[in-house]
Order: sequence, then structure tokens, then C-alpha cells
Amino acid sequence: MQKTSKKFSIITPVYNRADCIIRCMNSVTRQNGEIEHWIVDDGSTDGTLQVIQEYASLHSHIKIVHHDTNKGVNAARNSAIQKCNGKYILFLDSDDELKEAAIQKIDETIVAYPHFLHYLFLIDREAKKDLPPHLLQPTVITYQDWLLEKISGDFLHVMNREMLQNFPFNEQVRIYEIVGFLQLYQYSQKQLFIPEILVHIEQNRKDSVSLQYKLTTKKAICRESIALKEIIHLCYTDYVKAGAIKEISRIIKKYKMLALATEDYTCLKDVPYPPVTNIMKIVNKARLGKILCLTIIGYSKLKSLLRI
Repeated sequence: MQKTSKKFSIITPVYNRADCIIRCMNSVTRQNGEIEHWIVDDGSTDGTLQVIQEYASLHSHIKIVHHDTNKGVNAARNSAIQKCNGKYILFLDSDDELKEAAIQKIDETIVAYPHFLHYLFLIDREAKKDLPPHLLQPTVITYQDWLLEKISGDFLHVMNREMLQNFPFNEQVRIYEIVGFLQLYQYSQKQLFIPEILVHIEQNRKDSVSLQYKLTTKKAICRESIALKEIIHLCYTDYVKAGAIKEISRIIKKYKMLALATEDYTCLKDVPYPPVTNIMKIVNKARLGKILCLTIIGYSKLKSLLRI
């Protein structure tokens, strides 16, 4: 197997993953090519840092960043992005594993299609089963495709380092990465999608980051409302130009409902775009945000229990 022609930086934020982080690191160590693996310990309390340090003492490509407190995946990524030396950066979750020769495949793709700043690959078999016919071969995806929600799902993102360093992720919202990715899609305009599975994902971890997206606390509601507001301010004009009126209207509606639930009664004026529903007007006028918040939390918890 020949060496890769580019240096790759792999970033793995980790929080309390002492039981599985070695599998992730091993999957990177087995790759062929010039790589560095940045592990960002985001304030772990279960001995994860010690596991990483012991592993790093035996493998020079492992680089460690440590946060004294848990700051969230966006902050963890930012810490490593500014230190990376690779021409391309990819994110790998701490409970996932790179497939054999994944880096070699990425390198071959970049050599064959060198004019992109951003590449996407699949991360599991189920994702491939759900692909529409036009994505069963290498496909150029546009910024407008994302706005129109023609593309959805999780991907392995391989991105130009300089581009990433110019667009840090919003640390205020901790886990809502979509804001950052929309900025990257906006900047690069076109991304190359390759329908090949390069990552094995762990499906059944109950403490997975994805669970943090559930609106089961006021703090979670607040973070999502902040993320949605940023999307609106950054991309509203782009949504309109792309004809994605239905999509941006849904985002605006959700933002206003969540903002009202945090008792932010200025949101209807801060985001002057429609829609404003009768329910929003009633909640705003009667200052019923606390009741709306409890309703959203109760509904989210019920959905979780029923696994809807």
C-alpha cells in the first residue's frame, strides 16, 4: 500500500470514553500515510486522559489537548483545528472507528478531484441503503442543495485546513455544529460526495452526543434557539435566493417558539421575518414562556420514553 500524498489531521473530541477510546485510536494508527491524530480531552472525569496519555507515549502521531472543564464538542474541535498541521482535517467521534485504508481512499479521491475544499464520505451501511439514486456515484453537492434540504444525514467530512481555521465553530451552542457547517458550505459553495463507507459507528451508546440535542432542559432549549437564530441571521438571504422559503420559514417558526420558551419576549422583533402564529402572539402577550418551556420539555421526554 503506497503512502498518501497529503498530510491529514484527524480530530477526536472525547469526554468520558475510557472504555472505547483505544478502539478509535487503534483504527487511526492502522492507517497508512502521513497523519496526526489530535485527541481533545474535554474535561473527562473517568480516567480517559490517562488512557490517552499512555497510548500517546507509544505512538508519536497522537497529539493531546486537555480542557480542565467540559466545554462541548465545538470548543474541542476549535482547540485542535488551530494546532493542526495537515493540509486536510477530518473529524472522528471517540466511539467510532476508521475503516481499513480509509485515509488511503480519501487521499486517492483528493488526487483524482483536487479542486474541492470539502469532501464527504459515508459513515455506515444504513446511510448507504437510504441514498437516493443520484447519490450512488460521486456527486457534486452545492450550497443551495443544503439550503433546500436535498441532502441530509451524517457524513465523514474532510476539509481544507485553512478554510476550517477561518470559520471556527460557535462555542456558545456547544454541540450544534450545523451553524458552522452551513458557513463552510457557503464559503466552499461546492462539495464532492463519495458514496463509500469509511467509518464504522457505534450505534447504541446511551450517552452519545446526539442525545444532548433532545429538548429536555431549558438549557438545551436555549442553546438550540441561539443556533437557529444564528442560522437565520447568516443565511436568510441565501435561503430566499435559493427559493428555500418553506425551509427557512420552518427554521424561523421553531426559533421563535424556542426563544419564547426561554422567556425571550424580544424575539418576535429581533427576527422580523414571518411566520408569527397566533400561539406565538398569545405566549408573547401573556408572558407564558415558562409554561411553553415546560410543555416542550414534557413532550420531548415523552418522545424519548416512547422512542418516537
